[in-house]
Amino acid sequence: MEQIVQQIAADFVKKTVAYYSSKGLQNIGEMAEDILEMAKEASMNLLSTFIADADAALVALKGERRNDGITVHERDIPRTLHTALGNFTYRRTYFKTRDGMEYILDGLLGVDAYERVDAYVSARIVNEAGRASYGRSTDIVTGGALSRQTAWRKAMESGEVAALPSRVASTPGRIHIFADEDHAHLQDGHGTFLPLVTVCSGKRQVGEGRNELADRTHLSGYGLEPETFWEYAYAVCESQYDMDKVKEVFIYGDGAKWIETSDVCFPDAVRVLDAYHYMKKMKALTAGDACGKFASSLRAAVARGDKDGFDAICGHIADTIGKAMAPSSERDKKLRSISEAANYLLTRWDAVVNMSREGSIGSCTEAMVSHVLSERFSRSPMGWSKPEIQKMAQIRVYQENGGKVLPCDIGAGKASNNGRRTVSPFVMKYEGLVKQQQEEIFAESKDWRIFEHEHIELAAPSGTRVALQALARMRDIA
Repeated sequence: MEQIVQQIAADFVKKTVAYYSSKGLQNIGEMAEDILEMAKEASMNLLSTFIADADAALVALKGERRNDGITVHERDIPRTLHTALGNFTYRRTYFKTRDGMEYILDGLLGVDAYERVDAYVSARIVNEAGRASYGRSTDIVTGGALSRQTAWRKAMESGEVAALPSRVASTPGRIHIFADEDHAHLQDGHGTFLPLVTVCSGKRQVGEGRNELADRTHLSGYGLEPETFWEYAYAVCESQYDMDKVKEVFIYGDGAKWIETSDVCFPDAVRVLDAYHYMKKMKALTAGDACGKFASSLRAAVARGDKDGFDAICGHIADTIGKAMAPSSERDKKLRSISEAANYLLTRWDAVVNMSREGSIGSCTEAMVSHVLSERFSRSPMGWSKPEIQKMAQIRVYQENGGKVLPCDIGAGKASNNGRRTVSPFVMKYEGLVKQQQEEIFAESKDWRIFEHEHIELAAPSGTRVALQALARMRDIA
């Protein structure tokens, strides 16, 4: 095998030298494409050589196979797999064992039965699908050689992924939890929401006017009951911090019912209204010339924590609109908007006042939902299935937490495997035996004299030739 490998390497060198000798310096993109194709061809030849050698080693282990009741049933059966090199076909032996028929070499190579895409390519596709559409993900990884349906199937068959946070060296006195949700379209025409919780220990400056959350961990709760989701969030907090040392927990959100259930696990938490909804409702109260004059009074009432005063000002705003506008549907719509905004803020008054409480770091819930979930879900016009949302939200959050779907995760979610990859009992044994044979072969001294047998002449393009070619191309462009 050593001579074959050396010959493949020598042929690759000859081809690249001949390429440059005949074509000279060209457009860098064209050269990169051409050399990449030559490298792929050499890589496929090397891969074929290694695999053929391993298959021959399995066949040669007659004594071991006889003891295990394994016989050769058929040789040279082709198998095609899409790899990082493109479609690759190799040949292997079909063995008859005591338990049935088996391709032992496929097990050594980590190739599942009936699989047509290798696990490494599949993992890359799933990682891209967490950030882009299924069609786009296969275009990025395979240049469009595989379909969007393949990307969907790989994502749905991947195992459960979750990045557990590391325990911080020093637990802070306060931790902060941001809660919000994204919305997505279902295939049946209905909508659904995807809850997102982010846990952190505070914020730190990373640049001029830029901050980031410290020790940030995102959690996806789609498919979970609210109580269960908050129990999960508390378990993550316990994993990341010594909760006995945490004196205050701030929970930022819009006051949705699912967020309010957090009091089961965080009964003493400080509730803070997120800035987006606060500003939205204040704008509804003060929009227009007639109402704008009340803006400073409303803000002053919030700063004082004067709920009754705030309520009274909202009443004055409604009276002003009632007198300033003639009876009409437009006036009724404006009054309803004022009433809804006032009611929203008054029913969440403690959370409104807590926005300026000592220890509050300000809310960024909308921005986080937009970045973590909306880029993949609500901004897409496609309709989702519930299992698909659950899987893709999990992958998306896993990536945002610094995780990466690995080849071992691919296929781990297949129902037929109960979440586990099935491996033949012969694979481990014969993998060791084949490796032992290969080590014995390569333990011998290497003979690289093949590169000395033939001197490769490089007809180097002269400077004049290169200059003339460049001028010709410039003339074509002009």
